[in-house]
Amino acid sequence: MYGDAAAEYWDACKVEIATLEKMKSWEVVDILKGKHILGRTWAFKLKRYPDGRPKKYRARFVARGDQQNKDVEYKETYAPVVSWATVRLMLILESMIGLKSCQADVECAFLHGHLEEGEEIYMHMSRGFAQEGKCLR
Repeated sequence: MYGDAAAEYWDACKVEIATLEKMKSWEVVDILKGKHILGRTWAFKLKRYPDGRPKKYRARFVARGDQQNKDVEYKETYAPVVSWATVRLMLILESMIGLKSCQADVECAFLHGHLEEGEEIYMHMSRGFAQEGKCLR
């Protein structure tokens, strides 16, 4: 955030926060005594054109899940991710038997998970967007 592209990344942060708020990802609530509030961080990425020119500055606002307590704030973790061997196999079959494929991108895919009934996660607000005495639920 202090480098040559700080302005571009700040704009990407504003877009990310606006997207998450539009999706009603959280509620801004008062900080409750005794509640474990997760930290937060930004993940930045610069997408480039093949010739190396900058294409898009991306920012992702993420909760520090590594700060959660197992069996208290979560019970198990699971991420359904396809292996590259399966992708290659499907492309080979597509080619061999004349199928057609398409691709899709799910915007903010990580937000489409479900919390158990009554489960709540609290996290600190991001610097630059924070409100005194408030956190995100």
